[in-house]
Amino acid sequence: MSNNDRAPEAILRIPGFDPAATPIVSLGLGISGVLLRFRPRLAPLPLALTAVAALLCRDPERATPEDADALFAPADGIAHGTNELYEHRFLHTDAVQLTIDVSPFDVAVQRSPASGTIDYLEHHPTDLLPLRIPHDAARRAERLFLGISTAWGPLLLVITTRLPGQHITPLVRLGDRVRAGQRLTRVRFGSRVELLAPRDLIEWQPAPGARLRAGVSLIGQVVLL
Repeated sequence: MSNNDRAPEAILRIPGFDPAATPIVSLGLGISGVLLRFRPRLAPLPLALTAVAALLCRDPERATPEDADALFAPADGIAHGTNELYEHRFLHTDAVQLTIDVSPFDVAVQRSPASGTIDYLEHHPTDLLPLRIPHDAARRAERLFLGISTAWGPLLLVITTRLPGQHITPLVRLGDRVRAGQRLTRVRFGSRVELLAPRDLIEWQPAPGARLRAGVSLIGQVVLL
């Protein structure tokens, strides 16, 4: 099984943060220490900026409950309810879609909602032409589709960036086995995360406006036929 949660990293990782936080925090604390010695009044500024940067790099360890028939939140954020549509990329059937709004200050890591295999991966990088006309802004969004085959059916995770210049970092590859709660992707500064499952497969639980935690919040239960 692929285990990206404990992959070797070139730099030391601060517990509770992703690897990018290490040089940022180290530099910020170093500058703050120098200013504290020579220009004490200026020290709070780099210290505050370091705190904000660290906030954006949070990546806490989480314990996902053991429940093979449960569906867990794939992202931190606010649930916006469900709607029905036909999904043609991976599910190829009528589906129910749950949308989660991830703010810039939510944890930037998306996690697997259930255990299974990555059987579909389609990455649409951002359009790098920033001078396009405003109504074409949707083409500048980066999008990643992840299809997961579970023991009881397929799931599709769709992750979309919100701001120009944002990027999605996949943490898994096609064919990887993943467990519920395992890290799948990382998107800084907010995103929209959509989880799709075949209609009538899941009894959905989150109410619109509910705050979710990736890998921890129970969002659905498999309907036993």
